[in-house]
Amino acid sequence: MKHGVRLTGALLLAFAVSTITARAQVPYSQGTVTRVVLLSILPGHSDALFADLKKNIVPLWEAEKSAGLILDYSLFLNQTSSGPNDWDVGYTLTYKNMAALDGLPDKLYEFRMKQYGSKEDEQKVIEKRVENAKVVTSSLLRGITLR
Repeated sequence: MKHGVRLTGALLLAFAVSTITARAQVPYSQGTVTRVVLLSILPGHSDALFADLKKNIVPLWEAEKSAGLILDYSLFLNQTSSGPNDWDVGYTLTYKNMAALDGLPDKLYEFRMKQYGSKEDEQKVIEKRVENAKVVTSSLLRGITLR
Protein backbone atom coordinates (compact mmCIF):
# COMPACT_ATOMS: atom_id res chain seq x y z
CA MET A 1 0.00 0.00 0.00
CA LYS A 2 2.76 2.45 0.96
CA HIS A 3 4.57 1.55 -2.23
CA GLY A 4 1.50 2.52 -4.30
CA VAL A 5 1.13 5.85 -2.50
CA ARG A 6 4.84 6.60 -3.05
CA LEU A 7 4.57 5.70 -6.72
CA THR A 8 1.51 7.90 -7.17
CA GLY A 9 3.24 10.78 -5.37
CA ALA A 10 6.34 10.38 -7.51
CA LEU A 11 4.27 10.40 -10.69
CA LEU A 12 2.40 13.54 -9.63
CA LEU A 13 5.69 15.26 -8.78
CA ALA A 14 7.18 14.26 -12.14
CA PHE A 15 4.09 15.60 -13.94
CA ALA A 16 4.25 18.91 -12.06
CA VAL A 17 7.96 19.32 -12.82
CA SER A 18 7.45 18.49 -16.50
CA THR A 19 4.62 21.05 -16.75
CA ILE A 20 6.75 23.79 -15.19
CA THR A 21 9.75 22.85 -17.35
CA ALA A 22 7.65 22.81 -20.53
CA ARG A 23 6.34 26.29 -19.81
CA ALA A 24 9.85 27.63 -19.16
CA GLN A 25 11.12 26.36 -22.53
CA VAL A 26 9.18 28.99 -24.46
CA PRO A 27 11.02 32.32 -24.02
CA TYR A 28 7.96 34.50 -24.62
CA SER A 29 4.28 34.84 -23.88
CA GLN A 30 1.75 35.40 -26.66
CA GLY A 31 -0.08 38.71 -26.95
CA THR A 32 -2.38 40.51 -29.32
CA VAL A 33 -2.88 39.67 -32.99
CA THR A 34 -2.64 42.43 -35.58
CA ARG A 35 -3.74 42.39 -39.21
CA VAL A 36 -1.50 44.72 -41.27
CA VAL A 37 -2.69 45.64 -44.77
CA LEU A 38 -0.61 47.75 -47.15
CA LEU A 39 -2.31 49.37 -50.15
CA SER A 40 -1.07 50.99 -53.34
CA ILE A 41 -3.31 53.88 -54.36
CA LEU A 42 -3.99 53.89 -58.08
CA PRO A 43 -2.95 57.14 -59.81
CA GLY A 44 -5.49 59.93 -59.34
CA HIS A 45 -7.61 57.96 -56.83
CA SER A 46 -6.29 59.12 -53.45
CA ASP A 47 -9.21 61.51 -52.78
CA ALA A 48 -11.74 58.76 -53.57
CA LEU A 49 -9.87 56.24 -51.39
CA PHE A 50 -9.70 58.56 -48.39
CA ALA A 51 -13.36 59.54 -48.81
CA ASP A 52 -14.33 55.83 -48.84
CA LEU A 53 -12.22 55.16 -45.74
CA LYS A 54 -13.87 58.06 -43.91
CA LYS A 55 -17.43 57.27 -45.00
CA ASN A 56 -17.48 53.46 -44.96
CA ILE A 57 -14.48 51.80 -43.35
CA VAL A 58 -13.73 53.89 -40.26
CA PRO A 59 -17.38 53.78 -39.07
CA LEU A 60 -17.25 49.98 -39.34
CA TRP A 61 -14.03 49.84 -37.34
CA GLU A 62 -15.51 52.16 -34.71
CA ALA A 63 -18.56 49.89 -34.39
CA GLU A 64 -16.31 46.81 -34.13
CA LYS A 65 -14.22 48.53 -31.48
CA SER A 66 -17.31 49.55 -29.48
CA ALA A 67 -18.56 45.95 -29.65
CA GLY A 68 -15.20 44.61 -28.44
CA LEU A 69 -14.46 42.73 -31.68
CA ILE A 70 -11.25 44.69 -32.20
CA LEU A 71 -9.07 46.41 -29.63
CA ASP A 72 -7.95 49.18 -31.97
CA TYR A 73 -7.23 50.22 -35.54
CA SER A 74 -4.82 52.64 -37.17
CA LEU A 75 -4.12 54.21 -40.54
CA PHE A 76 -0.66 55.25 -41.72
CA LEU A 77 1.16 56.61 -44.77
CA ASN A 78 4.39 55.40 -46.35
CA GLN A 79 6.84 58.30 -46.15
CA THR A 80 9.50 56.63 -48.30
CA SER A 81 9.22 54.73 -51.55
CA SER A 82 11.42 51.94 -52.76
CA GLY A 83 9.90 51.81 -56.23
CA PRO A 84 6.76 51.90 -58.35
CA ASN A 85 5.33 48.74 -56.78
CA ASP A 86 5.57 50.06 -53.23
CA TRP A 87 2.62 50.74 -50.93
CA ASP A 88 1.17 54.18 -50.17
CA VAL A 89 -1.24 53.77 -47.26
CA GLY A 90 -1.76 51.03 -44.71
CA TYR A 91 -3.97 50.06 -41.84
CA THR A 92 -3.91 47.78 -38.83
CA LEU A 93 -6.67 46.01 -36.95
CA THR A 94 -5.67 44.70 -33.52
CA TYR A 95 -7.44 41.75 -31.90
CA LYS A 96 -7.14 40.48 -28.33
CA ASN A 97 -5.87 37.05 -29.45
CA MET A 98 -6.24 34.40 -32.16
CA ALA A 99 -9.54 33.22 -30.67
CA ALA A 100 -11.02 36.65 -31.49
CA LEU A 101 -10.79 35.70 -35.18
CA ASP A 102 -12.99 32.61 -34.76
CA GLY A 103 -16.35 33.23 -36.40
CA LEU A 104 -15.44 36.86 -37.10
CA PRO A 105 -17.14 37.09 -40.53
CA ASP A 106 -20.47 36.07 -38.99
CA LYS A 107 -20.02 38.57 -36.17
CA LEU A 108 -19.25 41.38 -38.64
CA TYR A 109 -22.23 40.73 -40.91
CA GLU A 110 -24.66 42.75 -38.77
CA PHE A 111 -22.29 45.74 -38.72
CA ARG A 112 -21.78 45.58 -42.49
CA MET A 113 -25.50 45.48 -43.21
CA LYS A 114 -26.09 48.39 -40.84
CA GLN A 115 -23.40 50.38 -42.68
CA TYR A 116 -24.35 49.50 -46.26
CA GLY A 117 -28.03 48.57 -46.03
CA SER A 118 -27.91 45.42 -48.16
CA LYS A 119 -25.49 42.95 -49.76
CA GLU A 120 -26.13 44.55 -53.13
CA ASP A 121 -25.32 48.05 -51.90
CA GLU A 122 -22.23 46.75 -50.15
CA GLN A 123 -21.10 45.06 -53.38
CA LYS A 124 -21.44 48.35 -55.29
CA VAL A 125 -19.18 50.09 -52.76
CA ILE A 126 -16.63 47.27 -52.94
CA GLU A 127 -16.60 47.37 -56.75
CA LYS A 128 -15.89 51.10 -56.59
CA ARG A 129 -13.24 50.56 -53.88
CA VAL A 130 -11.12 48.26 -56.05
CA GLU A 131 -10.88 51.04 -58.61
CA ASN A 132 -9.04 53.17 -56.04
CA ALA A 133 -6.34 50.89 -54.61
CA LYS A 134 -4.83 47.44 -54.73
CA VAL A 135 -3.55 45.34 -51.85
CA VAL A 136 0.23 45.07 -51.87
CA THR A 137 0.38 42.75 -48.86
CA SER A 138 -1.68 41.58 -45.92
CA SER A 139 -0.05 39.99 -42.87
CA LEU A 140 -1.25 38.59 -39.58
CA LEU A 141 1.21 39.32 -36.77
CA ARG A 142 1.35 37.87 -33.24
CA GLY A 143 2.67 40.15 -30.53
CA ILE A 144 4.97 38.56 -27.96
CA THR A 145 6.49 39.57 -24.64
CA LEU A 146 9.86 38.12 -23.79
CA ARG A 147 10.05 36.32 -20.48
